[in-house]
Amino acid sequence: MNGSALRELPLPAPVSYAPQTIGWLFVLLLMLALGAMFAWIAWRRYERGRYRREALAELERIEQKLKHDKAALADIAPLIKRTALAAAPREYVASLSGAAWLAYLQKAHHSFDDESGALLHTSAYAPRAALDSITPQQADRFVNAAREWIEHHHVEV
Repeated sequence: MNGSALRELPLPAPVSYAPQTIGWLFVLLLMLALGAMFAWIAWRRYERGRYRREALAELERIEQKLKHDKAALADIAPLIKRTALAAAPREYVASLSGAAWLAYLQKAHHSFDDESGALLHTSAYAPRAALDSITPQQADRFVNAAREWIEHHHVEV
């Protein structure tokens, strides 16, 4: 057998990456549509939680001020009210005060006990001497109750 009689085997044509049938094109379009839908849903959920993130950031600033001045406790009640107004219809939440306000907060999430609920009522309008008489443990429980409410409240509309 002669070396010139050997020939190289021909290679097959390269395989195309394009779909061979129209069904795969539909599958691709369906996957793109589902991906866009899930991205849109995730973005809307992220945007709906913006008020919580902003409220938690404000609570963190209040907590930093609280290390130096107990008068910062007076800023928590308005923060809770603004957070509730962002989550629920203004007509329903804006007029609430006193026991009705605390009942609304308890219905949305059970984070305010009797002591922190009383602090919520009095902290916004209490004189400086009354705020200075609050113990650090009471202040911590109050801040933690506010944080827990902001993080976990659920408003039924």
